[in-house]
Amino acid sequence: MIVDVHTHIIMKEAFKEVRQRFPHIQTPKIVKDAKGEEYLLINGEATGPITRTLYTAEDRLKDMDTEGINLQVLSVVPFTFFYNLDSKTASAISRAQNVALSKLVEKYPERFVGLATVPLQDVDAAIEELEYAIKDLGLKGVELGTNFMGKNLDAFELWPFYEKVQGLDVPILVHPINPAGAERLRKYYLTNLVGFPFETAMTIASLIFSGVLERFPRLRFCFVHAGGFMPYQIGRLNHGYKVRPEPKGNISKAPIEYFRMMYFDTTAHYEAALKYLITVVGCKNVLMGSDYPYDMGDPHPVSTVKNLEWLSEEDKEKILGKNALRVFKI
Repeated sequence: MIVDVHTHIIMKEAFKEVRQRFPHIQTPKIVKDAKGEEYLLINGEATGPITRTLYTAEDRLKDMDTEGINLQVLSVVPFTFFYNLDSKTASAISRAQNVALSKLVEKYPERFVGLATVPLQDVDAAIEELEYAIKDLGLKGVELGTNFMGKNLDAFELWPFYEKVQGLDVPILVHPINPAGAERLRKYYLTNLVGFPFETAMTIASLIFSGVLERFPRLRFCFVHAGGFMPYQIGRLNHGYKVRPEPKGNISKAPIEYFRMMYFDTTAHYEAALKYLITVVGCKNVLMGSDYPYDMGDPHPVSTVKNLEWLSEEDKEKILGKNALRVFKI
């Protein structure tokens, strides 16, 4: 089975419900221009154009069949996390999206599995929503942004949430949002091109040095965009751990040992970079992911893996699907 672990979807019906309940909240809305092209209206600004594959299952199923993908792991688009809202509103929006996603998965159980979104700004509410999404809705994990309310994911207040995730034995897919230094990233699409991989690297480093994986060793963090910049600087973290006192406080072994407890998708856009990632963490920790249906994703993720001539057929099968089946317990 071939599995794509990094795909996004907008739960259009969920936001119709949200707009009725919270008319003062500017939720994503799909609009058309004079030419009939569709755009996403976010906070009053139109972005796009987008394709129907972002919000319709039928169109994405056609693409999956064309690419030879059996199963997609669906996660909501990051700008629908709403970590900036009050807990009650954010919880309601998370619930609406999770319910809508579970209904889609129920309709196509052999083609889709879903990841929950939670109101991370309220840890108790996040735990409650996670438990409901996993136990009642049958979702297979949770998607988190790289930061919330100006805090990294190593924040101690999140540790009860991690304890719950570990107890439920589900993975965490981490996606970059709101990168640091936003004012310097406005030009040239640098927010995405540089800001996102930096965010991912900073999150990985903070999780390692905080001792989150020391305390919760069974957590399965999966990072998109092939781990951002971190795979290529893990040696710097190791060196800093050896020569500086600051990184030593919460961990008992070299950073690379925790790094190898994490998982990564294949969206590197450069074979040499992907080869290096696989060399560092091993084939068992790399999962095929595309970032579908965005233009910054890999349009042919299956071919990306199959064309790796230096990889054995057995290892290709692991990356194409076997690892995902294990990590997401599908």
